[in-house]
Amino acid sequence: MDFALNMYEGHMGARKFWKDCLTRLKYHNPGVPMIVNRHNDNKSPPIMTIYFGPPTVNPASGPVPSSDQLSSSRQNLAKALPPGKDERTVKIEMKDKHSNEILNMFLAETKADVIPISDSDVEEMQALETMKRLAAAARERRKQEKEKQEKDEELLKKATDVISSAAE
Repeated sequence: MDFALNMYEGHMGARKFWKDCLTRLKYHNPGVPMIVNRHNDNKSPPIMTIYFGPPTVNPASGPVPSSDQLSSSRQNLAKALPPGKDERTVKIEMKDKHSNEILNMFLAETKADVIPISDSDVEEMQALETMKRLAAAARERRKQEKEKQEKDEELLKKATDVISSAAE
């Protein structure tokens, strides 16, 4: 994936895809290298390059580690490599596309299977949402308590100043 750090000029969908979708894809496909190249040039179009290698005899073993494998970069250091002799590539143009549209194009090109969300995952997501709501309520309550405490301290300081000025 190659896209700009800023969302302007059509890079928003690519950023959302990277943040929301690519993490899920990597979670379910830990052996597949997914290199992200981010840069400051919003003029260059956001592009995803997908490499397809020859079919392997044992796909469960994962990819063969490569010494020339790039890691992701935030300084434009991980540009897409040319395909190997047995590889073919597909480029997905992501400019001005919504992240869901990019995901659909990715799924169509790779012929990937969509994994349905399990019941336990749904329960866990609901529990996390509940925790987020409770945490937000606790933050709001603490903010109000702090404001009240600061107001009380302000009143006490004013009263102390009035008493000390009257005593003089």
